Amino acid sequence: MSKLSTMIAIGLAVIAPPTLANDTIPAGIWTNTEDAYFAEEEGREKADWVGIEVGEDGQWRMIDAFGASKSDWAASPIPGLSTREEGGWQIGASELRKARAMSCWVSVKKFAGKPNGDADWAFANKLKIFDQGGRVLVAGEGVAPDVTIRVRNVTWARGSRNKPSLVLYIHKQDPVRAESYSWAAPDADLIGVNLRWVQASCSREES
Repeated sequence: MSKLSTMIAIGLAVIAPPTLANDTIPAGIWTNTEDAYFAEEEGREKADWVGIEVGEDGQWRMIDAFGASKSDWAASPIPGLSTREEGGWQIGASELRKARAMSCWVSVKKFAGKPNGDADWAFANKLKIFDQGGRVLVAGEGVAPDVTIRVRNVTWARGSRNKPSLVLYIHKQDPVRAESYSWAAPDADLIGVNLRWVQASCSREES
C-alpha cells in the first residue's frame, strides 16, 4: 500500500483534528488523474488514484473512475486535504482537479448483422461521465463487444510541447491501453470518435 493510500485509510478510520472545513472545497467530483499520470515522468513519486465526490451540503465520499461509491457519505473533514501554494487543492502532495460532467452516447457494431445483410448496432445514450479520468462501461451482453469509454482533460508533463487537450478514449479489453482515441480543445463542448466498429460522442453538461 502506498503512503497516500495508508494516509487516507487511517484518516477514514480516525479523523484527526480538522485543519480545513469541508465546505471550503466546492461541490463536485475531484480527482488527481493528471497529477498521478505524469508523476513518474516528472521524477515524482506516483500517488494512487483518488476520486472524491463532494455534495452541495459539504458531505463527501470516495468514488472510483466509474463514479461508483467506495465509501459512505461523511460530514467529517476530508483526510489529507489541504490547499496548494499555487492555488487549488491537494490530497497529501497530489493535486486534485475538479471534473466537469459530460453526457455520452455509444454505438457498437453487433457480432451478427441484420437479416438483410446490413450491419446491426447496439446503442446506449445518456451515459454520465466526468472529464478527469471518468469511465463508462457499455456491456455488449453477448451480442456486441464490451466497450469502455474514458475521458481526460489532459495537461501534459512539464517540458512537453503538447497542448492541453480534451481526450476521448475507447477501451475494449485492456483497461490501460486504449484501442484508439480522439482529442479536441480542452474547453470543447463536444468530442466524438468513429472507429467503424464503434462510435461515441460526449458533450458538456455544464460550461
